[in-house]
Amino acid sequence: MNEQHLSQFISELKELTEIESPSYSIDGVNQVANWFIKKAEKQGLQYRKIPMNTDKVADCLLISNNLQAEKFDILFVAHMDTVFPVGTGQSVPFNIEGNQINALGVIDDKSGGLLAFSIIQALDLSKYNVAIYLNSHEEIGSMYAKESIREYARKAKYCFVMEAAREDGSMVASRKGLVTYDVEFFGIAAHAGNCPEKGRSALVEAANFIVEFSKYNDFERQHTFNCVMKNGGTAHNIIADYASLTIEMRYKYPESVAFFEDKLAQLLTHSFVEGVTSKKVLINSEAPMIDEVNLPTIKSVFAEAAQELNYPLKWVDAGGLSDGNVASSAGCPTIDGLGPIGGNMHAKTEYMLIDSVIPKYHLVLNAINKLLA
Repeated sequence: MNEQHLSQFISELKELTEIESPSYSIDGVNQVANWFIKKAEKQGLQYRKIPMNTDKVADCLLISNNLQAEKFDILFVAHMDTVFPVGTGQSVPFNIEGNQINALGVIDDKSGGLLAFSIIQALDLSKYNVAIYLNSHEEIGSMYAKESIREYARKAKYCFVMEAAREDGSMVASRKGLVTYDVEFFGIAAHAGNCPEKGRSALVEAANFIVEFSKYNDFERQHTFNCVMKNGGTAHNIIADYASLTIEMRYKYPESVAFFEDKLAQLLTHSFVEGVTSKKVLINSEAPMIDEVNLPTIKSVFAEAAQELNYPLKWVDAGGLSDGNVASSAGCPTIDGLGPIGGNMHAKTEYMLIDSVIPKYHLVLNAINKLLA
C-alpha cells in the first residue's frame, strides 16, 4: 500500500461510514453488505450471504477467493454494524482533521473490514485460500452468528480479527470471557402506606442481590461482576412485586464460572426477603480468548515481522470481548486488534489515525507471509 492506495482507502471509508448501520437496522447493514459485495467483485472475489434465520438482524457475509475450499489459510473477521441509532450521522459527518478521521464506525469496525480487502489484494491467491467473515451484529453479542463463525474458524489455519488496535497501537493477545444471566424476582404487592407489612418487595431483594455480588469482584482472580436493573417497581406507593436485572461476569480462568454458578445458587435459593422467589435465564456465555499453545508462536512471528519493518509492536490483554472469542473457542489460533489505530469507540468522537493504516497493512501482510511460508 502506498499513498495513492491510502487515498482510495480513505475515499472508500467515507462511503462506508456514511451508511448508517446499527445492529438492528437490517436495511442499513444490508447496504454495507452490498457495498462490500461490489468491492469483492471488483477484486475478483466471490461472496456468500450467511442466513441468520431471524428477522431481528441482517444476514452475515462471507467473501473469499475460493468459497468451496475445505480449508482456509487465513480467516479475517470484521463486522458491519455500529452502535449509533439511525439519524446520528446528521450530527457527525465524515471529517478529516490533521491525522484523524472522525466518523461513525470508522474504527469500530469499518476500517478494519476494509483493510482486510487491501491485505488480500496483495496476497498470492494462487497459493492461498482466504476468507473474510463480515458479521452483521457483533455489537449486540453475535448471538445469531456464533455457530457460523465457529464453522469457518474450524476450517482456518489462523483467524485474524480486524478489530481496532488500541489507542497506543497495542494489538490484542487475549480477551476475557463472559457469562450473562437475566434474573427475575417475584414478590407480593401491597399498599406502601396502609399495609406495607403485607408486602414482600422484589425490588429490595434485587437491590440486596446487586450489593452482594459487588462484594465478589476479585481483581487477583480476574473476575468481575456488573448488574443492571431492567425493572423495579411501578409506583412509590406500591410495594414492588416484580423486579428484574441482568448480571454479567467477565473472567479469565475457568474456575470463575463454577464460582459464579455457586454464588448464584446460594443467593437465589436463600432470599434476603422472606417470600420473594426468583428465576434466572442464561443469556450469553463465551469462553476467554486465551491460547497458551499457539499464541507464543504467533507473537514471535509478528515480532519478527515488526522488527523488519521497524514497527513498534505492543500487546494488550483485554477485558472486552470480540468475535475473536468465538473463533478461538473453535480451536482456531486467533489474534485480534489487527485493524488501524483509533479510539473513542461507541462515542460520537470515534476516530481513526490515518498514518496507522499503511504500517498496519505492511505488518499484517508480512506476518501472514511468514506464518504461511
